[in-house]
Amino acid sequence: MTNDPSTNYFLEKYSIPLDDPAATAVRNIMLARVIGAECEWSKLNKAKVKAYRDRMIEPLTPEQLKAAAFEGGSALRSFNYQDLAHLCAGIDYQFGPKGVLIAGAISTGKGEPKYPFDPRNPYFRRLDFIGN
Repeated sequence: MTNDPSTNYFLEKYSIPLDDPAATAVRNIMLARVIGAECEWSKLNKAKVKAYRDRMIEPLTPEQLKAAAFEGGSALRSFNYQDLAHLCAGIDYQFGPKGVLIAGAISTGKGEPKYPFDPRNPYFRRLDFIGN
């Protein structure tokens, strides 16, 4: 696994902007929360994520936020352990000090998931985005 999107399909897949910038912001926030919590020794910088949220989705109306949350969440519907493992390896590219999604949002950590793969449950339950 690598920190280069040209050789790490999952980094490229989750770094491409969606059609709606607000939906992209929601997806990025949801990814940061999952990766920050599920990658070993990684830590989410809540202040950086909050500043990004305030800048990107604070001015939205409730209807716009609901639509963005739906589209951003839909982009993560099939998120599984394999996706997580590759994104843990590429934290620096997406969320490191010069990250392309939310710069400085996550400390690099060990670059691998906290938990071993469980073939009986390869998917992660993600929480719905409710605007915070």
